[in-house]
Amino acid sequence: MFGKIKPYVPWLATSLLAMGFIFSNQSPQINTLRQNLTDLILIGAHPVNSILNAPRVWNENTRMREQLAVMSMKIARLGDSGTEALRLRRMMNFRERSSFKLITAEAIGMNPDPGIRSVLINAGSVDSVRVNDAVIVPTGVVGRIYRVGRRSSAVQLLLDPNLGVAGRIANSYDDGIIHSAGMRKLRLDGIPTSATIEVGDSVITSGLGGVFPQGLLIGYVNKISLNPNRWLLDIAVEPSADLGRLMELFIIQKADSAD
Repeated sequence: MFGKIKPYVPWLATSLLAMGFIFSNQSPQINTLRQNLTDLILIGAHPVNSILNAPRVWNENTRMREQLAVMSMKIARLGDSGTEALRLRRMMNFRERSSFKLITAEAIGMNPDPGIRSVLINAGSVDSVRVNDAVIVPTGVVGRIYRVGRRSSAVQLLLDPNLGVAGRIANSYDDGIIHSAGMRKLRLDGIPTSATIEVGDSVITSGLGGVFPQGLLIGYVNKISLNPNRWLLDIAVEPSADLGRLMELFIIQKADSAD
């Protein structure tokens, strides 16, 4: 081993003596040279230190990432708990304030019936649910019951192209029909150009047709344009209920089926 490094011994000895002289001399020129040499040593040592410390840094980063993941999950659970409690409290308050006799149900999945936008709920004939009962959430209309089983029912959503709902502009009392416009949007058809309507106006149920009671919120006008026939308006409506994320729902029990 010594034989391999023997040729470099004089060079190493000379280098060490020179560095000793440099670091012991206090002249201004030597101070500048010493500072530059120190910088070179630090720059050269940095990659070596990085390589030597890499396992320790990797372990520390891994531990910190694990701690961060645990903390994030705890925060998410706390946030979900708060959101869940708030949502349930709003549902309970809505039921207590409602002037309707309501049947509570939960959405349990999408209904497999082809060609119909609908969801299944866990309430049926044993709960006094009937065909054509209106289905709502605190923020607005969801749809109607179109099929009833003993302990489950199918709800036809407002987003189904086959469903038409008698709607009304709340401010102007102009009546039309709500239809699906695709992409979780609605449209209000049959409103004449003479109507006084503004973006942001509330659209409610008119009560015509007998399925939906009058005054239930459907959504808000978000776009108005002239229909190609020139005497009707094309009115885009944003649903007030989140029809793509349904959990608890309420079925409005008709007076003739209430106890």
